[in-house]
Amino acid sequence: MLKIAVATSDGISIDVHFGQATSFHIFDVAEDGTYHLLEQRVILSGIVDGRHAGATIEQLTDVNVILVNRIGDGPIRELEERGIKVFALDGSLDRALTTYGKRRKFLMKTNPGVPRHQGIAHSGCGGCSSHGDCTSIPREG
Repeated sequence: MLKIAVATSDGISIDVHFGQATSFHIFDVAEDGTYHLLEQRVILSGIVDGRHAGATIEQLTDVNVILVNRIGDGPIRELEERGIKVFALDGSLDRALTTYGKRRKFLMKTNPGVPRHQGIAHSGCGGCSSHGDCTSIPREG
């Protein structure tokens, strides 16, 4: 089982920016794509190392994966250094968790020598001036 944190405003879609999330839904996800909600974790506001994102990161250190609508480069690097995978996407929470569970072996692999931004479209969200451009991964069609 993997522990996955999802930034969602309604429990149905992935629609919240990492830095603006006031809570995360934490799920246990199995290899067959089944999942169940463990908790809705309220993010306590604060500043760690002079950054608001640092406080959020510190409260998610027990998860394996984070799914958000958008996230800046700084938090991505810090989370990846802690061994936490991050995916910026939008759409159905159900579809994302089910797909991730079934494809997790592929998605948990790293590709040495392949730049992290290869195939990722960059777009500013207007709220990321403090930590760089946000990244978003195109949705599956």
